[in-house]
Amino acid sequence: MEAIEYLQSQGVEAVAVVFLHAYINPEHERRTIELIEEKWSDVFVTSSHEITKEWREYERSSTSVLNSYVKPIVSSYMNQLETKLKQAKLESNNYVMQSNGGVTIFENAKSTPIHLVESGPAAGIYGAAKLGKIIGEENIIAFDVGGTTAKCSLINQGEISLTTDYYIERSSRYAGYPIKTPVVDIIEIGNGGGSIAKVDETGSLKVGPQSAGAYPGPVAYGNGGENPTITDANLITGRLNPTNFKTHVNLDLVRSSFSHTIAEPFNSSIEDAAMGVLRLANSNMLNALKLISVRKGHDPRDFTLIAFGGGGPIHAPALAKELGIKKIIVPIASSVFSAWGMLMTHVRHDYIQTHVQVVDQLDIQEEEKTWEQLKREAAKEFREEGIPFDQVLLEKHVDMRYSGQEHTVKVPIKQKESLIHHQDDIVERFHVQHEQHYTFRLDDTLTEVVNFHLTAKSKQESPELKQIEIVSSLDEAFLNQREVYFDEKGWINVDVYQKDLIPPLQEIKGPVIIEEQSTTVLLEEGQKAMIDEFGNLIIELGEEMDDE
Repeated sequence: MEAIEYLQSQGVEAVAVVFLHAYINPEHERRTIELIEEKWSDVFVTSSHEITKEWREYERSSTSVLNSYVKPIVSSYMNQLETKLKQAKLESNNYVMQSNGGVTIFENAKSTPIHLVESGPAAGIYGAAKLGKIIGEENIIAFDVGGTTAKCSLINQGEISLTTDYYIERSSRYAGYPIKTPVVDIIEIGNGGGSIAKVDETGSLKVGPQSAGAYPGPVAYGNGGENPTITDANLITGRLNPTNFKTHVNLDLVRSSFSHTIAEPFNSSIEDAAMGVLRLANSNMLNALKLISVRKGHDPRDFTLIAFGGGGPIHAPALAKELGIKKIIVPIASSVFSAWGMLMTHVRHDYIQTHVQVVDQLDIQEEEKTWEQLKREAAKEFREEGIPFDQVLLEKHVDMRYSGQEHTVKVPIKQKESLIHHQDDIVERFHVQHEQHYTFRLDDTLTEVVNFHLTAKSKQESPELKQIEIVSSLDEAFLNQREVYFDEKGWINVDVYQKDLIPPLQEIKGPVIIEEQSTTVLLEEGQKAMIDEFGNLIIELGEEMDDE
């Protein structure tokens, strides 16, 4: 009671309650919450066991505190949005995107806003997985470049990868804040269209992570920005069309920013300075793509690259060429593809319970009890959201490790399998997964279960894609020629096509620019492209590149 009175006297708006072993026994946390609500009903309060039942007291504490920190702001925003929707008399079911790739109702979002932390990027990753299933591509690297960051995620056999080891504000110099909730496994770097290029104190060229933001933005925006950015570099080298910007572009001002900031220190031309920025930006993005694929035991040549966001399509062809990726997909309306991904999602919740035990020492009754408890939690939450539990699809996983090891590997479990009765098959799956992730396996070492993980997803149908109807010809889609600056080749005249007018299944060979109002694609030499029946741009290696 003294603690409650003290916090009240300090004008505290939100409180997090975290007890050391609440992930196993939350009774003391529940009683504390009851006391707070009795004496202090208007405070925003978070209980750690309602956020996560995974161990790691520091990570669980950090997650609970961050949830409390954003709870007043998110609750206020959601209440205002709900009021506006009611005033507009919209008779609809309202959902909010979560960072696990699913959606939830407004009330859940207000209670646990930490689940929204990477909701925007997660929607794009889910959209990539959904689009892949529609067009028959299950192995995908999703690549999203916006104004501030480049993000990528690997989708293996149609399945999105989740992690509960996620950090915000993490950098090479700062540990960041851990979040112990399910988040789509995303590698994110500070290289987007607005990322600032500069020469640092050691005389080295740097691109990002600092960003010019939306305002003032790149120099090209004409809002007073003075620092050259990736967008400005794409403009100088002819990759972007100045007439596609919403405001008049003063190209002389853009070139001047590169001249005194980068070209003069390196005694180079403005074009070479801009190409240097693009080379470095692509190198940074390439490293991120390797982190999500090669470093996790996957060969990127076995995957299709889906590139979206305003900047993803313009960088993807060069990156695919470096990685040996044979196919790129630029989805229709790629600059707002994450919004499309949200429309394709289902209601989803993840339930994780820590239960550390050597596999061959597990008790079958304990195992069944844990799964049943997770199912009861899922049934309760879906009923509150108005979804019958017989309309919910359940998936089981366990996080496993070798005895004495720190990190785990997530292993899928079939619905009717148990760790006791199907131990050999499940442990073998773990060995295979571990070898893929870490390049070795220890067949004679004891294996442990750390977490039980139940995923529950609603079964409602997603909207169907409609085939496009374009009656124009390829000649009508041709806009003009534009000079584009390339490494080693200098300025080259390149054909420019308007994407919305290109008829389906008509092949176009690079080098060529395919542009629309909000994004641009530059095909490299040896690459070819066509529009499929849904309006997606499919880019593939030409035969001469495939033979190299």
